[in-house]
Amino acid sequence: MRAVDKLMRRWQLKAMEHVDAAALARAGSRRLIEQFRRVARDVPAYAAILNAHGVSAERIRTPEDFTRFCPVIEKQDIFGAYPIDQLCVGGHLRSLAGVLTSSGQGGRFAFGLSTRRQARRAAKAIELALEISFGTDRYSTLLINALPMGVRFSCSTVTIAETSVREDMVCALVEQFAPHHRQTILVTDPLFCKRLLDQGRDRDLDWSRFKVHLVLGEETFGEAFRDYVVRGFGQDPDRWTAGLAISSMGVGELGLNLFFETRETVCLRQLAHRQPEALRPAIGDWQGRVPPLLFVYDPLRIFVEVIEPDPSGFGALTISTLDPASMLPLIRYRTGDRARLLDATTVARTLSDIGKAHLSMPRLPMIAVAGRESDRLPDGRPLLDIKDALYLRHDIADRLSGAFRIEHEDAGCCIHLQTGASAGFEGPEFASAIDACLPKPSFGGRDRIKIWSHAQFPFGQALDYERKFDYFDTPRKP
Repeated sequence: MRAVDKLMRRWQLKAMEHVDAAALARAGSRRLIEQFRRVARDVPAYAAILNAHGVSAERIRTPEDFTRFCPVIEKQDIFGAYPIDQLCVGGHLRSLAGVLTSSGQGGRFAFGLSTRRQARRAAKAIELALEISFGTDRYSTLLINALPMGVRFSCSTVTIAETSVREDMVCALVEQFAPHHRQTILVTDPLFCKRLLDQGRDRDLDWSRFKVHLVLGEETFGEAFRDYVVRGFGQDPDRWTAGLAISSMGVGELGLNLFFETRETVCLRQLAHRQPEALRPAIGDWQGRVPPLLFVYDPLRIFVEVIEPDPSGFGALTISTLDPASMLPLIRYRTGDRARLLDATTVARTLSDIGKAHLSMPRLPMIAVAGRESDRLPDGRPLLDIKDALYLRHDIADRLSGAFRIEHEDAGCCIHLQTGASAGFEGPEFASAIDACLPKPSFGGRDRIKIWSHAQFPFGQALDYERKFDYFDTPRKP
């Protein structure tokens, strides 16, 4: 059976060499209308939502009808507002095999439900994605899942170790098992990835002995962070010969790995980081220093919209799931993220204009994701700019844990920073060095930097990494 599976993946990979993005988009649009009709007919809660908005399902015949008349829904409109069985096809849970919860950061949980058939298909999709990115059919691979417990996935082509957020366990696995594999894939989130580097340094673990790939989810990050962690893991952030560090974006109630970076999109974002003005015609006039993450996605799996765009094209990311076997399908679901759909022709022309026509382009549709809509300081600075500034100087990043809390003040912000567990006392000079890296308030104010020892940090010193860290002092939007 494994030989058959490998042949199937080879056939799929060969077919992808001739992917026509426009044809995929057209097929996705046809699937969209079929999925809408199925959900309107078979999901009691969605039928009630359409009725409340005065939308007749028979009226929706084209993608244009869909985007014009169908209501946009958010987490609070459905989860908790309707019994969970009423959100499912047929109004029951009889075929339920798995449940994936959202982070619950806004005080309300959302749920992604799956059947056993979906679970098997998801495993095959993961196997294909790992082969595309890391050649897991050809190289023996240790995959360490260091995401918070509850986020699991199945794959028959790699050795899987489930550690959740135990940095000592991850390091022990790498030391004992990585030498017996050609490569290691570490799946985790940025804040815990920083903790792993600190733990490895405390243990004198030489990551460069192993070929380590990183798949980072849960949070957005900038190129200063990517450069810091890939160098810490012994990788080459320019040629990617020793390993690859990519971001993957999922939404608990919609699915894992909805959007993902490729070697091509990583190179594009690195270029945008180095030459922001040259890439703005292709990516849009993003706010702040840090360019948005550049992802691709499968238009046969999700229908993607950006609604209420600003003049630069960034707006609210809205997703409709297209799997005809999905148990809890969501239609025009607003995720809370800011994004911009990219035009491949414009990107290619921009690269040609700046003498970078040799850079490869991904075959799947591209999207720029700038982070959560609510991740913005009172003066308009993106939270991502603050995060990434802490990694501009590696000597500074080495002495911090990566956790911080921002409190608004009249003349700016107070930024509370936690030192690493092994760091010593840090005086005013260290705070001044950090302040020099941070983007300044747009209205001419001044930030106040407060350094806390690891043990005294009052905003979650005993980080369990099971919950998303809250970087603001105000309640977040659900």
